[in-house]
Amino acid sequence: MANASVKNTMWLSIPKSAREVILALTFSLLALVSYSAHAQWQSPTKLGLPQTAPPLQLNNLSGKPIDIASLKGKVVVVNFWASWCEPCREEFEELTQLQASYGSKGLVVLAVNLAEMKPRIVQFLKGNGFSENSLEILLDRNSTVYKTWKARGLPTTFLVSKSGKVEGVWVGAIENVDSIEVKGKIESLLRQ
Repeated sequence: MANASVKNTMWLSIPKSAREVILALTFSLLALVSYSAHAQWQSPTKLGLPQTAPPLQLNNLSGKPIDIASLKGKVVVVNFWASWCEPCREEFEELTQLQASYGSKGLVVLAVNLAEMKPRIVQFLKGNGFSENSLEILLDRNSTVYKTWKARGLPTTFLVSKSGKVEGVWVGAIENVDSIEVKGKIESLLRQ
């Protein structure tokens, strides 16, 4: 106990501004290490997630119900996001690029919005130059699907094969859809 008291006294002897800088640097380093450790497709089993895609039935922005079960035979990207999440905002263009590049080849990107109202989402889209139809945006108002899929924060992206198997999970923002890591996995699944 005396050792903890000495450490506490030492910590408090550092000027407050220096402590704040040390804490900020420590948290930044932890975030960087955490982000770089997860910025790739990972096996769902490695993350303790199911290999079969859980149910996903939500309404889109137009109020039309979308069911992932009806998308069997297509490769599906399920991305959990929110307009207040800066990495999600930055990633949104990458997701629209994926849909534009691979939609005609059998890819469907489902952008599952976490607990936001339609006006907020539309404001985000218009403010960033996206049309309401650039992606299939689904409304997870109560975060039910987010919890069912056991997403790991925002953004989290799941890659689902034509047979409904979760082939990969990307925790954090996808920053370059043209990278071998991203398009190689998607193109491989589209060929199956």
